[in-house]
Order: sequence, then structure tokens, then C-alpha cells
Amino acid sequence: MITVMKDMFISKDFKFILLIVSLIFWTACSDGDEPKELSSENLILDFQFEGITGNAGVVIDSELNTVRDTLPENTDLTSLVPIITISDNASISPASGEVKDFTNPVVYVVTAEDGTNKVYTVILEVKEPVIVVPKSDDNDIDEFVFQDIFIKGQLTGNQIAASVPFGTDISSLKVDLDVHPKATVNPDPNQAQDFSSPVVYTVTAENGEQQSYTVTTTTQQQDVGIRGVWLTNVDSNVLNSKAQIEEAVDLCDELNINTIFVVTWNKALTTYPSQVAAAITGNEIDPLYTGRDPLRELIDAAHAKDIKVMAWFEYGFAAFNGSPGPILDNTPEHWKAIDVDGNIVVKNGFYWMNAFHPDVQQFMIDLVTEVVENYPDIDGVQGDDRLPACPSEAGYDPYTVELYKDAHGGEEPPTQSKSINWLRWRADLINDFGKRLYDSVKLENPNMIVAMSPSPLSFGYDEYLQDYTTWVEDGYCDVVSPQLYRRESQGLEVYKGLLSSQYNRLDAQDQSIFYPGLLLFLGGYLPSQQFIADMVQSNRAQGVQGEVYFFYTGFTDPNVQEVLKAMYPEKAIYPDL
Repeated sequence: MITVMKDMFISKDFKFILLIVSLIFWTACSDGDEPKELSSENLILDFQFEGITGNAGVVIDSELNTVRDTLPENTDLTSLVPIITISDNASISPASGEVKDFTNPVVYVVTAEDGTNKVYTVILEVKEPVIVVPKSDDNDIDEFVFQDIFIKGQLTGNQIAASVPFGTDISSLKVDLDVHPKATVNPDPNQAQDFSSPVVYTVTAENGEQQSYTVTTTTQQQDVGIRGVWLTNVDSNVLNSKAQIEEAVDLCDELNINTIFVVTWNKALTTYPSQVAAAITGNEIDPLYTGRDPLRELIDAAHAKDIKVMAWFEYGFAAFNGSPGPILDNTPEHWKAIDVDGNIVVKNGFYWMNAFHPDVQQFMIDLVTEVVENYPDIDGVQGDDRLPACPSEAGYDPYTVELYKDAHGGEEPPTQSKSINWLRWRADLINDFGKRLYDSVKLENPNMIVAMSPSPLSFGYDEYLQDYTTWVEDGYCDVVSPQLYRRESQGLEVYKGLLSSQYNRLDAQDQSIFYPGLLLFLGGYLPSQQFIADMVQSNRAQGVQGEVYFFYTGFTDPNVQEVLKAMYPEKAIYPDL
């Protein structure tokens, strides 16, 4: 009984203790918060460098996960201490304050409190050194050009000498000056000045230093010479009607051109009624002009404007282009030029007549003198780079071979077509023909001008046996216009060099009949206004007072008209030939 009571007592105590513990545990739980949620913030908030100031300013892009900055010039990127601010409770690796080499991009990993990561790429640049450029002291005038008239001045020290064509109004001219971009000029080049007396231009460099130039302008004497143009029926329809002829003549008159060299012989056809051509080719005139006489129409229109006309025999001894053509198809074999292999000579697409044979020579003389006879009021006739001429590959036909053998004790001509003595012997034959042609024209009309337009020496001599200095020296060429066809891409100095070399081949007393041919238009080529002016003024500087343009179609371009009016503000005096 006592034992039972004791057990009951112990049980009550134990239950009480359990109750107390439960109350304490419940109280503790009811007084506290729910379990704390861990942060997911893992951002770089700022990124600086220990000891570095003057940077461009860090740019942190948490979408692209990049950190960019530009540090001052000369910063050593190989050893930098970054000071990095990140989200609370986050960590970063590599750690802030850890020395790193930032020569290449560096990767940093930011770990949030909840363990999530964000990877940043740190990209640094260094500012380029600021180069302090001293202010320019350039106060030079490198080039002087009169606006609108395309005349360049010649610079000698601080003196500029400009020579303008006769008839130019120099009382109000503007200039173009080539000076340093940061230099200034006084007076303003775009302000017109009166150059009747010297004008001083002062150039101030960027650094303030000044230099003055005195411009002295002189007017050239009135030209005494030929200002000519070749008028062809290739790439031109001028000869297609009388109205177009008159329009072309009017334009030439407006540009102060005083001579027209009109094509009368090309493509085995004439631009005038010809019985000589008809006897060989069956065509009295180019069928395009049937029922008309373009040569007559041109002579009448040009003479009404006091413009000379010369009949231009463009093809000369070239029979046809692309095939033997009607001349060689209708004549004996000895009319054909023959090369060392016994083939007909074809050069640059042209099939050639045998310029050494008397029958062929007489045909050409008859063709030229026919114009002289039928048009007694025409001013002259003109040969070309094919008249008098023959390719140096020719001369191996039976007639010429026998002629050579007779003159050389039975010796055969050299097989090398450009053997020195062989070239000379055949060039002399061409010269002899040139004299016969000249004498035949003068016999018909002593006042008729005989002009020639050969290829330049030495090319003309080596390739076509043209020895034009002999024609001039021996007196059977009244006007010579070597074809100095140089393009603008070749440069003015190339033209000037060719001009000087050709002009100075002539004796001083013969240089007055030298009027070079200039390339004005061919296919898509048309030189700039300044290049045209530079060629003309190069001629004047050489002492040449005229030129002939190939060819008329270029005159229809407004830019060409503008520059020619500047070069020829007044008419030239026609030379006494």
C-alpha cells in the first residue's frame, strides 16, 4: 500500500514536469520569427582602383555582365589593385584588393548569400597619349591659278609671274591659292582684284608668322598662228547636213578657231565627188552624202566666217580597216604592201597599200590634186600619220625588193624590218614621194598650203618611216602638226617633254610652222579644263603660237568651250605661209 502510493506520487510529479517543459517550448516558439530567407543579390556595385584617379568613369552593365573603364594614359595594367563594392552578404572571387593583371579582360564571380553566381568580365583601356602638335608655320603659296581663265602663275621665291592670253581682261580677276589648310590669306582670293599693276597677297600661318607674295601679270602678244580642229565623220554627224556644217562653223568662229581640217578621204571613200576614187572603188562619194558635196558646203560656210579649210586625207596609204577593202580587191597584186613573210601588211587593223610603188603613189597624188583642181578656193591639203607613210614591216614586195637590189649591187633587203640602213633607205623613198606630192600640188596652185600631221619622231620614223624634219628642212611641208596625243593621266610633264623634243628638232627658222596636235576627245576621253589650258600655255611658253585639236566633237562640251574662250579671248593673226 505504501509502495503504490509512492508510485502514484512520482507519476504526478513527472506529469507536472512535462507540462512545464511543454509550456516553455510553446512560449519560445510563439515569441520568435519564421526561419530567415537567404539573399540572392550578386551585383558589382562599384569598381575602382587603388591609387588611380582621372579615369573615365566605370560603366557597370549588369545585363551584359561587363565592367568597363578607361584609365589615364601610361597606366600600367599589369599590376592593379581593384577596390570592389558588391551586394550585401555576397562574396566575390578574385577578392577585392587582390592584385591582378588587366592587360586582357579579367573574369570575376559574385556569389550571393543563397549561393547563386553572376559572372562579370572586367575590360580596361588606357587613354591614348595626347600629342600636342605645334601650330603650323607654313605660310607658303604652293600654286597660284587665276579663276575662270585657268592661267597658272610661276613662283620664284616671293614673286609670282602670270602671263595671260592677248585680249584677257585683267582688271577684275579672282585667284585660287594652294596654301596650308590653317593658313589665312589677305586679301581674300575670292575677292576680285585689278592685276593691271602688281598685287600683294599676305599669307598668315597658324602660328601667326606672315609671308607676302607679289603677283605681276603680263599680257601675251597676239597669236600669229593656226588654231585648228580636225572635223571627221567618225563619231560625228556634222557632215550629214548643210545645217549641221553651218552650226559647227559658227561654233568654231565663236571659239576663235581659224582653220578646219576636214576629212576628205577615209574608209576608201571620199566626202566630195571624186572621179579618181570612183575609178578604183566604184564609189564617187561616200553613199551617206549622195546628191550633196559636204566639202563644198564646208568651204562656203567657213569662208563666210574667214575660217580656212584644208582637205584632210586621213587614211592616206591605208586601204581599209578590218579587211583589204575595195581598193585592194580591185587592183593588181603590186598595190599590196608585203611583209618579210610574203603576207599583206596589216598594222593596228589597217590593211596597207604599197606606198613604194609608182602606181599607188600616182593614185594618191591624183586624189589630192583632184581636190586642188576642183576646189581652187580651198586653202590647203593635209597628210596624216598615214600620208606620206608606210609601215616599217613593208617593202618585201617584188617591186621594192628589186629596187633595193638595184641600188645595192644585187644584195637582198635585210630580213630585220627595222635594220638601221633598211629603215633609212625606205624612209628616203617616202620622203621622195612627199616631195613629188608637194610639187604636184604647187604646180596646180602655188598658193595652196601643204600641211602634214605625222606621228611624233622617233615613233613615226621607226614604225611608219615618217621623217618629218626632212620634209620641213627640204621645203616640201608648209605646216607640220605632229600628233602629240598625250592623255591627262600621263601628266603635263610628259606632254611638255614630248613638245620640247619635237619642237627642238626643227631649226629656229622652221619652228614658226610647228602647230602640234592635241588630243581633246576620243571615245570616252575628255581632258579637264585645267589640262587643256596647261597644254596650250606650255605651247606658248615654248614659243608655239597655235595648235590643232583632235577632234571637233570635243568642242560641243560646255566645259571645253569655256576653257577655249579663256585661251582664245581674241582672234589670232593668220600666219604668212
